[in-house]
Amino acid sequence: MEIDLREWLPFLAELPEFAQRLLLDFFPFLFAALVILLLRWLLTRLLLSPLRIAVSRTATQLDDNLLEACISPLRVAVVGFSLILVASLFSFSAEVVQIAQAVGRSLLIGAVFFAIIRAFEVVSLQPASFERLTGIAIPERLLPFLNTLVKFLILALGAIFILQELRFDVAALIASLGVVGIGISLASQNTVSNMFGFAAIVSDNPFKVGDFIRTPAVTGIVESVGVRATRIRQLDQALVFVPNNLLTDAIVVNLSRMQKRRLDLTLAFTYSTTSEQMRALVEEIRAMLQSQETIAPESILVHFVDMNASSLDVRIISQVLTSDFREFTARKEALLLEIMGIAERLNVSFAFPSQSLYIESLPGAPPPDKADLEAP
Repeated sequence: MEIDLREWLPFLAELPEFAQRLLLDFFPFLFAALVILLLRWLLTRLLLSPLRIAVSRTATQLDDNLLEACISPLRVAVVGFSLILVASLFSFSAEVVQIAQAVGRSLLIGAVFFAIIRAFEVVSLQPASFERLTGIAIPERLLPFLNTLVKFLILALGAIFILQELRFDVAALIASLGVVGIGISLASQNTVSNMFGFAAIVSDNPFKVGDFIRTPAVTGIVESVGVRATRIRQLDQALVFVPNNLLTDAIVVNLSRMQKRRLDLTLAFTYSTTSEQMRALVEEIRAMLQSQETIAPESILVHFVDMNASSLDVRIISQVLTSDFREFTARKEALLLEIMGIAERLNVSFAFPSQSLYIESLPGAPPPDKADLEAP
């Protein structure tokens, strides 16, 4: 049923033509505003207030958050329904009615997808719930990326429905976007590869924020892992931005995940060391390392390994049970002091690079003057 305002308001016939057109255009909009205000009042008084009271009595906060998230989509739906109602009641032209109803239905569709997005923001992806439902474990750092991706897909699906309602050729539009997308993908292939690199880093978890890593290009502490690049603070405090695709293709050594550190020393002693002293020295160093609680006993190797040109070499290899570099250097210092004490007790001297010079007289040459040899 359509309403003709000239029949409902006879005084309009007494007004000038321009005033009649103005009022005929004004009254539908005024009626639409009144319908919107009335529906919002009814929505608040008759629907939302009882629902708020009902959900406030539950033990969980989830239903309260879902209800609050759906209020804005409901208001959008009220506007769309009011447009459809006004277009159906008043005698507009066919084009105006068609446009108003299409816009109203689009607002209703948009309100539905808007409500889905708002509800998803409240529920979101939770690692425990997702693993319980699907059996797939999601890394915590990947959640923001996945949440954004899901919301983008919901938004894209809603846009397709709205475009269909507005009589757009969605197939042609998607085909056009596909051609444009090919050009964009070719121009931004590094960006796309960095995004996939971010997903690979988060899923494989080769390092996390705070880890000390070493790659062929950079060595330092990871400060953040972004969608495009990872920030690494070098030892000289310079901040380096490394694209994620380079990290996924590079060899990454995570020094923070070491369970123990290798101690590898070569000690050089003078040739004045006797075999008894060397044997006692090796045995005491081995016994000292075995008595240390921070040394893995099965990793201890202490042997007299070489007779170099200027020294007798003893090789010491062991694993210190710590991953912290500061603690490792402190333990290494203590062990070196213990070894120096052992060498002092056994009267064994450490060697240093040296050369011996022999002077030989040529045949027929006078012997060197003894005073010259003894001169400083």
